[in-house]
Amino acid sequence: MRSPRILSFYVAREVLQYAALGFLGVGAILLTQNALRQLEDFASVGLTAGDVLAILGALVAMLSSYAVPVAFLFGVLVAVGRLSADSELKAMRALGVSLAQFAWPFVAIAAGVSLLTAWLLAEVEPAARTRLRAVAADIASRGQLVEPGTFRRLDREGLRLLFVEERGDDDVLRRVLVSDRSEPARPFTVVAARAQLRLDPENARAHLILADGDIHFEPEDPHGDGYRRIGFGTFDYSFDVSSLLGNDPCQVQPSEMDSRRIREIIHHFRTHGGKPPECLRVKTPERYEIQYHRRLALPVAPLLFALLGVSLGIRRTRGARSLGMLLCIALVFGYYALLSLGTFLAEDERLPAGLALWLPNFVFGAAAVPLLLRARSAES
Repeated sequence: MRSPRILSFYVAREVLQYAALGFLGVGAILLTQNALRQLEDFASVGLTAGDVLAILGALVAMLSSYAVPVAFLFGVLVAVGRLSADSELKAMRALGVSLAQFAWPFVAIAAGVSLLTAWLLAEVEPAARTRLRAVAADIASRGQLVEPGTFRRLDREGLRLLFVEERGDDDVLRRVLVSDRSEPARPFTVVAARAQLRLDPENARAHLILADGDIHFEPEDPHGDGYRRIGFGTFDYSFDVSSLLGNDPCQVQPSEMDSRRIREIIHHFRTHGGKPPECLRVKTPERYEIQYHRRLALPVAPLLFALLGVSLGIRRTRGARSLGMLLCIALVFGYYALLSLGTFLAEDERLPAGLALWLPNFVFGAAAVPLLLRARSAES
């Protein structure tokens, strides 16, 4: 028998409205915790309104892949509990509505939520993580790249060093020294009375505008001739900051890569005897396999949440909303605790990532089957 259309729309509306409330609540909690931590890290640097909005926007996109399944579970539990508490579920049974017909709208919505979660994990979250790292790097480079009294590397190899004796309130750097050994045949040192640092994020370049100083060109042979000294009024010293601004492809974390790139890297590891590709920050395959299977396993969670939510929700009659919230917390805690355990086992190479990351789905699926069978036998 087909599920009644009016009933399906009615149940779907109940689930979606409670899920929307759950998303606002869960999203607010996750965003508050993560935003406070991120903003606290850069509070001493000096944040602009644009920085705050960029951080919040990236966090919302990142956390949505967690908030959406949790909100859906909350919506299922509260909706089913309310229908049961208000005897509407009993009335549906009296009219001949079977458990399968009643559960159909939940499963249909769960399929949509699974697709949405898969898209968030595969596309939105990696892009948001990349954006957050770029924003954080931009903030850090404006404030923490220049630390008075300390030699700071301007590249990964340490061939360019910057020393500033004092930094004024107007961001003017005073008594500046730059040592450049990036070209062994032409090493030089710059000493300037003052300077200003300007960033060009679009081209991943930084410009140190030096004033009133000298450039000391050193000979390749320390004991040979060729030393030169050139005075200047203004000198624009530019250098690459792609690694600082998050534009360096060799510094990308697995969580910031799209699924296609992760599959290519895993394939390279398998076909080259575990040898990593060139220009790769994480050089072991476990992290990539964990990230890949995480993006496959998590989208299954809404389907399992729907089956568990229906089978558990129809057994309650009182305190539907409060019990639904507590039950939601317990199920979510259990699922993500198992996910953390699986991640640990995969990272420690105690279990293959394909098995460890699917552990929560196996456990929740094994729990859902007997509960559904019991609920079905109870209606007959």
